[in-house]
Amino acid sequence: MIVKDDMVSAALDYLALAPHPVAVARKVLTDAENRRKRVFAELYRGQNGGTVKDREVAVEINQDYQVALLEESEAAKAYEDARAKIRSSEMVIEVWRSENANARAAERVR
Repeated sequence: MIVKDDMVSAALDYLALAPHPVAVARKVLTDAENRRKRVFAELYRGQNGGTVKDREVAVEINQDYQVALLEESEAAKAYEDARAKIRSSEMVIEVWRSENANARAAERVR
């Protein structure tokens, strides 16, 4: 057997966590997106004169906006990592189920 019972147990435990890491990561990502939008709006409102593009560029090169972008990208990475762990857990369970089904089928053949 490729998948051991302790691997399945760990996968099931991960899927049963509450609050689930994916939910927490999604909240952090949403908060980071909202913060980035708020920082952009505050900085944009503070810009005087120039074209719309000039004001947008001034905001985009602002250090506070760059920090907000970095926080958002880190939150997105954490969210995708948590989602990948769900997919991995589900795959472990599926492989375990297939192995057990194959073992039962082999027993019936004997």
